[in-house]
Amino acid sequence: DGVASETVGRLLKTTVFCLRPNHKMRERCTSASLLRALSNNRRNKLMTFQQKYTPQSFGDLIFPDSNTRQRLLEFANNKRHGSLIFHGPYGTAKTTTAKILTEMRSEGLTYGGIDFYRACDLTNKSFERISNTRSMQVFADVIMPVTIVDEIDQVPADLQYKLRWELDIQSNKGCFIFTTNKLHNVDAGLVDRCDVVELPSTNTSHWFDRARKILNSEGVGMSDQKLQALLDTCDGSIRDLMRALEDAAVRYPRAA
Repeated sequence: DGVASETVGRLLKTTVFCLRPNHKMRERCTSASLLRALSNNRRNKLMTFQQKYTPQSFGDLIFPDSNTRQRLLEFANNKRHGSLIFHGPYGTAKTTTAKILTEMRSEGLTYGGIDFYRACDLTNKSFERISNTRSMQVFADVIMPVTIVDEIDQVPADLQYKLRWELDIQSNKGCFIFTTNKLHNVDAGLVDRCDVVELPSTNTSHWFDRARKILNSEGVGMSDQKLQALLDTCDGSIRDLMRALEDAAVRYPRAA
């Protein structure tokens, strides 16, 4: 439309404007770069503490044991292609883990991004969209596309039943990662068709090194004894742990 054309026109003029070897032009380009940097800096400051330190890579994830870590690493490296169900209490990074594994499997994908559904978003019409997205991802050289369905226990029973047959009929075209806090509410046939992975409450001793790294990033000096005592106050939820670390970052004296 007219607005879009005008916007594109301004962008093109700005691009040419910045390419001209003129001192004033270069100054304006530099100003634009500074504005972008300031905008990014402001956005970072507005992030919540949990967003700032949410795991970004497989190495950031904390697993209950080495076998679970190895199984999921094999999945992330496209050595396993079966569907997964992550189950466990609230706040154990099930959704975050699902997203990181999917990003690793589809590394370099620029079309569409992660195919992610909340339970409330999934309808009968979603299955056609899932099929189309998988076709596009395969065209983009993704070996086995992944669809994430968050809180599968909240999906209506008829759609869970339909997902069961989706796994049977379309298993050569893509797989799923489901997350749930209530495994007993998930269709038994669907559970039986998946590799069930428990992500239990956080063992605070497993989180010690990462907690230390976070506090160091915040400039907080805290003894090992006090840090362990802080972690011991958490109930096993990563969200609760992050709130405790944020309290320490805000209130504890900064390292000299």
